Amino acid sequence: MQLASYGQKPSGIFLTDSVEVGKPVYFSLSIRHKPNTEVFFPDTSFNFSPFEIISKTSFVSSTNEKGTLDSAVYHLVSFDVSNVQSLRMPVYIFNKKDCTAVFTEPDSLFLIRSNVFEKTEKPVLVAETGLLPLSSQFNFSVLIGSVALIIGFIGSIYWVFGQDIYKQWQLIKLQRRHLEYLRSFNRLMRNAREKNNIKDAEKAIIVWKNYLERLEKKPFATYTTREIVDNMPDEALAEALKNMDGIIYGQVISKNMHTYLEVLKAGATRNYQNKRRFILDSPVI
Repeated sequence: MQLASYGQKPSGIFLTDSVEVGKPVYFSLSIRHKPNTEVFFPDTSFNFSPFEIISKTSFVSSTNEKGTLDSAVYHLVSFDVSNVQSLRMPVYIFNKKDCTAVFTEPDSLFLIRSNVFEKTEKPVLVAETGLLPLSSQFNFSVLIGSVALIIGFIGSIYWVFGQDIYKQWQLIKLQRRHLEYLRSFNRLMRNAREKNNIKDAEKAIIVWKNYLERLEKKPFATYTTREIVDNMPDEALAEALKNMDGIIYGQVISKNMHTYLEVLKAGATRNYQNKRRFILDSPVI
């Protein structure tokens, strides 16, 4: 592995040695590597258990005779009441075929129980001897007859129109999810364009991957750029993804960032339209 040959491992430490339930803590992740080695840090979709992510702050790479230093600080919070809470995080090293995860040594925090209250008294059961009035008897034969009539009516409708109804319902759900995705993606893309905000561009790509994962039933959220292109072969899409990786992980603002996001949006829309055609053309769903 390229990183191992350079003799460096990622370093991850908490900036404090204790934590309170619900109070924020900070975890610093850094790695020094060869200047020509491409590395990726976990984003906000990573599982930080027992902690939850609030935000991530990335710093611009610095290079000297010792190599290139990349670093980020994660703003976390814990609601766990364990006395000792540990965390180890990976740094992903880009190889020709895939990415290799190299983990830090675990770092631990001690729980401060100043805001944790434990109830020591055992609950006492009190007998309730009050009498309750009984309701009048219900006519179950009428209920059963009504239910049978309703079921028969619905069954008749489904027998005649069931496939068309189900197909239309699938299309409605598909369209609703697509509109929800477009609202979120467009909002983040607009913020990224107007404010030159790389964080909003990164969030837009996370929304894009999660939508494709739900649409195609494939783990797009964990795919590398190469794996996404293999599943969505398109030269413009591949170029846009490559450029967005450079913007996000290199923290270099590009005036074409909005154009790249538009290409990704168009690719997801094509997959949505293909899914609609598949449902419409399927004789049986």
